[in-house]
Amino acid sequence: MTETSEQPAWASPDIYPEKPENAPYGALSRKGRRCEFESLEALGAHVRSSRESVEAVWTPQREGMVPPEAVKDLLEPLRQRFVDLAEVDASDARRNTLVFSLVLLWALYANLANRTMPTESIEVGLAGILLIILGLVPWYDAWQARKSAWELNEKRLGEEEQEARFERWLSRECGFCTWILIVLLVVVGAAQIWVEVDDSVKAAGLDKARYKSGEFYRLFTSPFLHGHPLHWALNAAGLWYIGRRVEALAGWPHLALVFLVAMVAGGVTTAQFLPDQDSVGASGGLLGLLGFLLVFETLHPRLVPHPTRRRLFAALVLTFLVGFVGYHFIDNYAHGGGLVAGMLYAAIVFPRSRSARRPRANWMDLLFGGGSLVVLSAAALVAGALMLAS
Repeated sequence: MTETSEQPAWASPDIYPEKPENAPYGALSRKGRRCEFESLEALGAHVRSSRESVEAVWTPQREGMVPPEAVKDLLEPLRQRFVDLAEVDASDARRNTLVFSLVLLWALYANLANRTMPTESIEVGLAGILLIILGLVPWYDAWQARKSAWELNEKRLGEEEQEARFERWLSRECGFCTWILIVLLVVVGAAQIWVEVDDSVKAAGLDKARYKSGEFYRLFTSPFLHGHPLHWALNAAGLWYIGRRVEALAGWPHLALVFLVAMVAGGVTTAQFLPDQDSVGASGGLLGLLGFLLVFETLHPRLVPHPTRRRLFAALVLTFLVGFVGYHFIDNYAHGGGLVAGMLYAAIVFPRSRSARRPRANWMDLLFGGGSLVVLSAAALVAGALMLAS
């Protein structure tokens, strides 16, 4: 699939609906609700204070709906809205930081009382990770958002418009392969509910001793298992966003191929460098998708607006930070192996291009991508069957 024009898919005006004719000004919420106004001032007031996210607006000067960032007269209302949203996010982040700081202190106290090393405690590591993910990082993001809002000008507004168009286009992409992978995670996760975590790892996880004795299938089954509900939720959420992004930009065959190659590479890497610790989780495949995007979008810069690439680098930094805090129970070798595999895949398969057109899948892509999807589906079903039979 490819675009016929020399503009990226997300820049097409067709991603926004036509404007109605019965009101000169109006706004469309993310839930699809329309609000109509008779003046630009009324529209600006709505953009400034609406409880719902404003997805698009229309004015007499525009042929169709556009993101509010495309209307320069809405600069000040948008600035105030962004500042208010940043203040709300900062307040939530401060509360979460306080809560999880207390949880971390309690976990540290419990370990000291039991005379155990905090660095060897899963509870301490989980509390630290939650503090970072739900407290410190959102607090930093809110601070950056507030700073960017006060510095907003017409040039920056153009960048915000590009990002808004990209995110709307991405949300409209089907992503059927991403859905299949998430369903597989759900199916295997449901099977894990019926068995103990330790039993599920013995049945289908990457038991390094059994793997080295010839049970190579564990490289394929273990990525669909998870050691904790939080572990599963983080991977499923990451796959939902990063998977759809890979599928929308490079095509579903490469999503399946990269995920399969990266999860196997992550498994081989951890078996080599961490032979005494069993491993589970889709993080190797997920980091492979992230590494793929980092290289792919660098080699094809016209396919994405520049501001959206910052999120990928931020996700990579966050992953390494979480891995450092939870090194005792997080398999950083699987993460690293998957990341490198995804980056190499993008560098080898997709040479640098200045075209705004997305790559077109050929028959070999479809063949190997379809084969990879079959292997992934079979691996998930085998993992579930092994656990239920254990």
